Amino acid sequence: MKMKGLLGVFEYLDDLVKALEVMREKNYEIKAVYSPVRSRQIIQALGLKPSPVRYFTLIGAISGIALGFGLAVYTALQWKFIVSGKPPVPRVPYVIVAFEFCILFGVLWNLASLWLNSRLPKLRLPEHYDPRFSGNRFGVVVTCTPSAQEQVVAILNESGAEEVHEAGE
Repeated sequence: MKMKGLLGVFEYLDDLVKALEVMREKNYEIKAVYSPVRSRQIIQALGLKPSPVRYFTLIGAISGIALGFGLAVYTALQWKFIVSGKPPVPRVPYVIVAFEFCILFGVLWNLASLWLNSRLPKLRLPEHYDPRFSGNRFGVVVTCTPSAQEQVVAILNESGAEEVHEAGE
């Protein structure tokens, strides 16, 4: 059965959140939500899990610490930097190197995972995207069967949608 996409445009965040909650209760597929600002209410209404980017950052930071210490120790042992009876591998000065590598690898892994998880690059905007979503309006695209289209339009209108129309694409 062919699915149709309906785009609802909202002026207020509360109206959008109300529509999202009703759509989730009725088990309609929410294809996309557009917002000019990040909103915790939208994330909660959609029931999204936290982003895995933070775990990648942690892995990068820990591997940076290990690599920083490892590189400093290898260099000291390879070149035999023994200075006036001090141990060949002094741990305290290598904390600075490990910290720098921690920051470097944490940032690099963070950027890489952010790029992968956000599915970049998007070379073109979807046909149904409205430039008002970057300014002062909120939007939701809901997919439904043609038989349920009237019910979805009614739900969006009851929730406070300014306009509802068929989404392209």
